[in-house]
Amino acid sequence: MIVVSDVVIHILSKLSPESLLRFNSVCKSWYALINDPKFVTKHLLDSFPHKHVLLKRIITNNSGKKEHVFSILEFSLDRSVSSVYDVPLPFHESPRPCLSYPVLPNLDVRGHSHGLICLSDHNRDIFLCNPLTRQFRKLPPTILVVPEPEGPVNLSLGVVGFGYDVKCRDFKVVKLVGIWRGLVRYPARVEIYDLRKDRWREIKTLADVTFLGAPSFDMYHEGTFYWLGIDLPSDEEVILTFDMSKEAFRKISIPESFHSRLEDYTTLMVLDGSLRIFSYLVFKSNDKVFDIWETEMDRVSWSKLLTIGPLFEIKCPLFFLSSNELLMDSEERQMILYDCKTEQIKELQVRSERMFVGDNSTRFAGTNLFVKSLVSVEGGNNMSYEF
Repeated sequence: MIVVSDVVIHILSKLSPESLLRFNSVCKSWYALINDPKFVTKHLLDSFPHKHVLLKRIITNNSGKKEHVFSILEFSLDRSVSSVYDVPLPFHESPRPCLSYPVLPNLDVRGHSHGLICLSDHNRDIFLCNPLTRQFRKLPPTILVVPEPEGPVNLSLGVVGFGYDVKCRDFKVVKLVGIWRGLVRYPARVEIYDLRKDRWREIKTLADVTFLGAPSFDMYHEGTFYWLGIDLPSDEEVILTFDMSKEAFRKISIPESFHSRLEDYTTLMVLDGSLRIFSYLVFKSNDKVFDIWETEMDRVSWSKLLTIGPLFEIKCPLFFLSSNELLMDSEERQMILYDCKTEQIKELQVRSERMFVGDNSTRFAGTNLFVKSLVSVEGGNNMSYEF
């Protein structure tokens, strides 16, 4: 057996993921090393924590047709230079019955962790993908069986979350399924998918909450997933969290003056250890003004951090790239970077086109901070990462 020296391992661990993929074919020992979970863990932890932006947009291809693509936006450390490139993934633009791949326009990003993204489509199918390695995995169908003593019921995919369980050293997908019989709504049921075991299982715990279905709000951070929901007993909006290790739900109140159900675009982020939230009227006719709220140290009470605006020719704010940098979508369908301190705006060379005349939707869908990695979507007990 050929053993790779510690010097070679150290050098390879400092290279970019793209370079390591090219070195996969150098020799068998390098291939085994680069695909070894222990090396992948070391490479990700040793890499400089420089995050990129993953987004879905519409472009005109070389044939003159408009298509949806996933793209990665990269910045230099001082934000002086930005570049964007498209990521060829095994999706397609229109249904093809002979293929099991999903239709790209229907895919929403449901979460991301350690270089993997979770996607779901309108058919309630769920997928895991590494955009860098192009590995792709369709998850098994639901295991939920609902008795029908009083007639047929409908199952609807409520919300999906994705993250890493540091205790079990495994990636998990949590799925909340709504159950309806006619106009009667029954308590939602919860399934969890374990990547290493490649199977679903049901858990019996769930807060009495209904979900608003806001992909721009959904977020994973350090072992916890966040959704926007409505507390059924009080009919008040809340943040619902799910701890990936404890497999337990928790409710967090939102600012009293925050009313996202009246808004079109709602975003939650964690910055400097605090939750940060804002909501924005996309179709408001006049110049835009919106408030940014932040949690105090207790993660219970909120305070208004700042008010942004009025803004001219802004379609929609997307999310904070850093404490003072806010990515936005302009009316000209171009991404811009707004400095909250200086109020300066920088145009980025990233555009998204209209799919059809009159299309007025948010153009940069599924926009998330993203870390490149070599983490695999393959399951099995041998695929254990220690992050």
